[in-house]
Amino acid sequence: MTYCTQSDPLRLFADAVYQNTGAVVDPVPDGNLHRFSDPEGKRNNLACWYVLHLDGHPAGAIGNWRTGYQCTWRQDSRRQLDPAERARIEGLVQAARAQRERERIEAHHKAAERACALWRDVRPATADHPYLVSKRIPALCLRQCGDVLLVPLRTVAGELVNIQRIHPDGSKRFLKGGRITGTFALFGRELPEVGELYIAEGWATAATIASTLRQPVVAAMNAGNLRAVAQAVREARPRLALVVAADNDHRTPGNPGITKAAEAARLVQGALTWPTTCREPDCSCSDYNDTANCGRAPQ
Repeated sequence: MTYCTQSDPLRLFADAVYQNTGAVVDPVPDGNLHRFSDPEGKRNNLACWYVLHLDGHPAGAIGNWRTGYQCTWRQDSRRQLDPAERARIEGLVQAARAQRERERIEAHHKAAERACALWRDVRPATADHPYLVSKRIPALCLRQCGDVLLVPLRTVAGELVNIQRIHPDGSKRFLKGGRITGTFALFGRELPEVGELYIAEGWATAATIASTLRQPVVAAMNAGNLRAVAQAVREARPRLALVVAADNDHRTPGNPGITKAAEAARLVQGALTWPTTCREPDCSCSDYNDTANCGRAPQ
């Protein structure tokens, strides 16, 4: 870690915060934990934090809960934190981490209540919704609020905990604070106990595979959730033969669709499959829904 040579500890600490998190803060040297947002995360994520005191020997700590990064800081880099200073900072960090976890659980609870109320009070989706027409998928397992499609996210126990809202232009939003990790949308009545189960990334892909194979399929809703969903399903249904259906992000460096899907498949000792693109220069197909509709205009 590199520091400026100015003697002002507030300026030095602010520089250290920027170097380690990329965020610009105006430090408050009161010895308490202060939270601020990670510039690389979602808006108002409050994933970063710092502690700073100027008593005797200016010292503090900086961290990012989103990435797991944490470091201590001293104005005099040659001086180590004494045990009392280190214990005090660690105590503040632990207390703040516990508070953050309580806030996360409460946000999940409120979002689940909202999801249940929203799902209960709306009608089944209609096949003429612009998104369904563009994707050529059925309206099964979905509901609709005005012109917004509702995709239910559930746990392996069947508990409704979140909803993805799909607008006519294809934009998608989850409920604020809702749980996503380890939850999924199921195309079908229920998770089977035995047989084969495909785990796809998005809802349109899951619906395409399910309609083709005539069997239940789950959608993890994003590539980063494939691993958690696969593990949750494997633990709940150990006799299932799992197949992870990857998005083929061949135009994206590192192909995150296949990379994340391969990690999930290895974790649960499942199979891995992905669509073969048409290889046309201007083709942007990446998932099974894309390839199923490639070159076809909606009727």
